[in-house]
Order: sequence, then C-alpha cells, then structure tokens
Amino acid sequence: MDYDPDKDPAFQKALRQYLEDQGIDRPFSPESIARSREQVFRLENSCARYRDDAAQFDDCTAEQSCTPEGGGAGVYMNVVVNQGTDLNTPWGEPMCVSTEQAEEGGETIELPTFTLEDFRTLAVAPALSTVEPSPDTLKGMHTNVYAVAQPQQFATELGGFPVQVRALPVQYAWNYGDGATLGPTELSGAPLAPGAWDEPTDTSHVYTRTGDFAVTLTTYFAGEYSIAGGPWLPVAGLNDVTSAPVPVSVWRSTVRNYADDCLENPQGAGC
Repeated sequence: MDYDPDKDPAFQKALRQYLEDQGIDRPFSPESIARSREQVFRLENSCARYRDDAAQFDDCTAEQSCTPEGGGAGVYMNVVVNQGTDLNTPWGEPMCVSTEQAEEGGETIELPTFTLEDFRTLAVAPALSTVEPSPDTLKGMHTNVYAVAQPQQFATELGGFPVQVRALPVQYAWNYGDGATLGPTELSGAPLAPGAWDEPTDTSHVYTRTGDFAVTLTTYFAGEYSIAGGPWLPVAGLNDVTSAPVPVSVWRSTVRNYADDCLENPQGAGC
C-alpha cells in the first residue's frame, strides 16, 4: 500500500512545527481569519478611465471583450481587494462580467461576500469518526480515535452570480464523553496497525472509569469560493461539522492468580 502522509500523525506534527518555525500563516489561523473579515473584494473596470473618450473606451472594451457564463457580451474586469484604509490591490485573474453589469457599475463593482453563514447552509459531509477498539475498551488502556474527512466542492448562487465553494478539513476536536477533550488540532489521527492495541497516539485517550460513553468528533472546514469563474476568495471563518457520536463501553479487567496446575487439573479454577 502506498504511503499516505495525510494519515501519518508524526508527519502531520512535523509539518505543523515546520510551518510554525517558518512563520508561514495558515488559512485557518485566528490572525488570517481576522484579516479576511476586513477584506472587501471589488471588480475594477480598467477601461473606465477612458469614459470621457468614446473611441478609446470602445477600443479598450473591445480588447477586454469576453463571453460570460450564460452567453452574451462581456468584458474582463480586474479583481481587487481593499483592506481597511489600504488601496485596492490586484487579486488573482481578471473576471468576465457582462457588459451591462460593467457599464452599470461605473469604475468598480463590489462583489457579494460569501459569508460563514452562507457556508454553513451547505450540506458539508461530516468526517468518518472511528474508535478502536470498539464498541468495548478497557479502563486504563489507550483507546485510539481518528477522523477521515474529505475536501468537498459545491455549486450554489449568491446575489445572482453562480458560485463554486470548496470546503477543506483543517482541524479536529474530540469529546471523549467522560469530560476529557482534545483539540481543535490539525492532527486527524490514524488507524492502528493490524493486531495492535493499547498504543499511545496523538489522538488516543485513557479512560479512568468504567461506563458507557459517546465519543463525539467535530471537524472544522475552511472555505473558499469563486464567483462566476473568478479567483478563489477565502471565507472568513470555519464551518464546524459534528459527526455522529460513536458509543463505547469501558470495562475493567481483573487478574487472579491460581495455584492449580492446568496440565494436571484441566478442570481447576482459572483453567
């Protein structure tokens, strides 16, 4: 079987440490989410500066002509982002907009924002949550848990524009049911090797009392969206999706010593 680094907790931990050491910002960090909340994306008509010169305006529009989704006449407009008092900054590739929209918008058209609330209306599939051993485990033993989540893509509509949305699992949080929790963490965990048990992992838990518990996994998805084939823009926030609880019964094991020799007395206590 091919090695999959996404399922190797040691690799994931090393990657996270490397990114932190390099100062590389993660899309789901609180700092980047705060920044994305301040960003306003607009479409800038590069031909607008020629509005007082009909000939130049027509020539520019002809050079920037395109066919938008749904057909008809269109013009390429530049996507720019404005954050706070900063000037508009180019972002990604130009976007094809109908000529009518471009003319109505003047120099700029503010793009609708796909919000976290919009993101949460999509049917994002929860991660597969696994507990091993299950449905029974032992008190004082390392019980392993892991998640398997997939990137997902959706087609929807926003403000009359067709929108593509991508959901990427980035963090996981477990509630072990006995009051203990883990995360949110970037580690999704991984299954134990065949025949292995009572092995500590980055996501395992040791129950200190017997009883019936429910292990609940919450997966946090980062989102990005593309309006009418334009550049991918970040959703400001994470969509938390909870998986179905996994029931687990915690038992205790008892060890007793017996004096009988089971070879001489196979019917003896403990034989």
